[in-house]
Amino acid sequence: DMAAAAAALDRPHRLEGVVVRGDQRGRELGFPTANLLCHGYAAVPADGVYAARLVRRGHPDLAAAVSVGTNPTFSGRERRVEAYALDFSGDLYGERVALDFVARLRGQVRYDSVEPLLAQMGEDVSQVRELLL
Repeated sequence: DMAAAAAALDRPHRLEGVVVRGDQRGRELGFPTANLLCHGYAAVPADGVYAARLVRRGHPDLAAAVSVGTNPTFSGRERRVEAYALDFSGDLYGERVALDFVARLRGQVRYDSVEPLLAQMGEDVSQVRELLL
């Protein structure tokens, strides 16, 4: 519950980490993501998709669709935090960034093929755009 967390903290819940290389699958699908390597004791939200602001030192915040989970459509096992920054093209590898979580959009879902996943990702991005831009 991102609203309750923000109220309790008096700010959005923030997760910080360094951007590392992932499987490059998001890039292939048209949604390149920044994969965060988070501290082992970080309070990572429950698996699902979120609207967040990606914060970079010295840069304007970016609206982002964030996936937390194991990528079940691709039989993933490792839990990851991946952020797709809307309207951004650039290289974030090695940068320390933060994600300020604004809203939970949905839970994690396993799709039978890539096509319904892509359709849902498009809807997720539209929701983030409506909420944050």
